[in-house]
Amino acid sequence: MFHTGSPVKGKDFIDRKKHLPLFKAYLDNNQHIMIKAPRRFGKTSLVKHIFDYEKEYEYIYIDIRLNYSLETLANHIINKAYELVKIKNFIQQTKESLFNLLQSIKTISIPEVAELSIDIVSKKTEPIELFIHSLNLVDKIAEAKNINIKVIFDEFQDITNLYDKNILEVLRSVAQHHSNITYIFLGSIESIMTKIFESKISPFFHFASVIQLEGLDIDELYDYTSKEFSKKSINYDKKMLYKTIEFLQGHPEYSAKVLQTLYINATIQNKPIDKNSCLEAISFRVIENRAYLDEIILKLKTKKHHFEVVYNIANSIKSTLPSATLYNTHISLEDMGIIKKVQKGKYKIVDIFLEILLKQNDDTMVAFNDKIKLEL
Repeated sequence: MFHTGSPVKGKDFIDRKKHLPLFKAYLDNNQHIMIKAPRRFGKTSLVKHIFDYEKEYEYIYIDIRLNYSLETLANHIINKAYELVKIKNFIQQTKESLFNLLQSIKTISIPEVAELSIDIVSKKTEPIELFIHSLNLVDKIAEAKNINIKVIFDEFQDITNLYDKNILEVLRSVAQHHSNITYIFLGSIESIMTKIFESKISPFFHFASVIQLEGLDIDELYDYTSKEFSKKSINYDKKMLYKTIEFLQGHPEYSAKVLQTLYINATIQNKPIDKNSCLEAISFRVIENRAYLDEIILKLKTKKHHFEVVYNIANSIKSTLPSATLYNTHISLEDMGIIKKVQKGKYKIVDIFLEILLKQNDDTMVAFNDKIKLEL
């Protein structure tokens, strides 16, 4: 209940009524998909629930950030692809156990493709050629198995860090010829994902259907929580519980953490859930995340005007910066995933805990202990 720290799936997954049916409909129709949402907003949980828990599709999951080069990314895809035909550690076997590998590929339906893979890997081919081969390999395996394979790229906006911006042109050119692969792109920097998939000058324009993953539905989360609390005979103020969930804006991880704290305090310490306990739970979780929040603030302070602008947004202070400077700073902050444009000239801070911290006075921001200034 109120699981945190890793992707949520199974009975702990709170059904996203607005997103789950649409996502599954796209998958069933082999429609390429782009899902954008801030970090810690449940993109991976949504994907893991569909693929790991419901197990309806063959898939390859790749986290771009776990790869330090295009070559490692390509090797990762190749290994995952051959696992689908029961050959494990293909890259390593190519280097260490070639005889055994040659025996193994005789048992699969595409031995000639496997021989090509061995040839390409052994020759230490250019990373871009290896990457193209890895994706073509997945398509060939899917064709041989008469299935559609879902290829999931998590934190896709970081792929240009592995090569250069031309990688988008290459990937688009290759992917458009794959009739046996459905591509799913997840990204946490919404502004960059928007540029890649929704800008007319981008090679990926109109390639994928876009899903904007918002926070959890407030009413849905409240209904789930109230039922769980009632099962345990927890005494809770309905109005205050709803107000707390609403205050957290449906942020999946932060909501789960605060609700987990309320649940633990109520069951172990027999604390009723009222205004004070809700404020204490939020304060506790903000303080718990202080190191992470301080890291963000430190990064903002290394860039001219960035901290000032974010602080002003948090505290509804009108900026005195020249309009061109303010505009460029807003763009930079969006590309960092710190703020989000709500309407023309109006922005909000993506991380609700960061906003809470920035609303503290200077002394409190430097060192608060067990409670923070907070209104519900």
